[in-house]
Amino acid sequence: MRFSFLMASRVKPSSVTPREIRGLPALLIFGLAVVGPALWAWVPRPPAGNPVFLKDRQEIPGYEFQAIPLSQQVVKTLATSDLLNGHFWDAGSNRFSVFRASWQPGQGTIDNAIRHTPEICWVDAGFRILNLGAPSQVTLDFSGQPISFQCRILKHPALAAPEITLWATCLDGRWDVNQQGPPANPPGGSVTVFTHLRDVWTIIVTQDISLRQSREQAFTQHVRKQFLRFSIPVTTDWQAALTDLERFGQLWLELQPQP
Repeated sequence: MRFSFLMASRVKPSSVTPREIRGLPALLIFGLAVVGPALWAWVPRPPAGNPVFLKDRQEIPGYEFQAIPLSQQVVKTLATSDLLNGHFWDAGSNRFSVFRASWQPGQGTIDNAIRHTPEICWVDAGFRILNLGAPSQVTLDFSGQPISFQCRILKHPALAAPEITLWATCLDGRWDVNQQGPPANPPGGSVTVFTHLRDVWTIIVTQDISLRQSREQAFTQHVRKQFLRFSIPVTTDWQAALTDLERFGQLWLELQPQP
């Protein structure tokens, strides 16, 4: 693609082709995705107070854990080996999928901590966000410490049931980096180029808003970071699935004592 549109003051309007105009949204999205987080990382911020971290359990009474190894490429992309990925199965053969990534100071970047949410990775893998009435956020209590998790229902065409998932990102002991995703797609709706670009654009814009709201956090690559996600298939109704998922989350996670 030629970049004559960047030289508008030196060319005639007729030199800008329709193809170049159609390429502007994609180019702008790419630029925001690459440059935005990098610029935000260099903004000085005061240190966070009263940091809170969560610890996951691999042994839960009444559940059997099945570890699912991640590929070396995924581990390299995440820039940490402190990872947990797998399924918990209860006595009724109900499956709870979990993922946890942790970064020590000096490990990873902003992208590693905030750009691997279901709204990005799952949607990129073919999932679609469904609007079934579920809340966009759910707050769980851990020994008197409330932590907000993002909540979405997503459906993959190759899977029989949708999946309801909760996730949260921790930056320097703070859990208030909440990111609202794109508008949900109604069940049975078709995906077009327009809706795909709309979804990608909304993700980037809302992430930028979320980062701006988090400017007071002392987040650079030299602080601790955590990302947690857990999910369950919606086999009956989303309310029952969410109740089961909330109950499981409080069994799987606990506050991590700080030195």
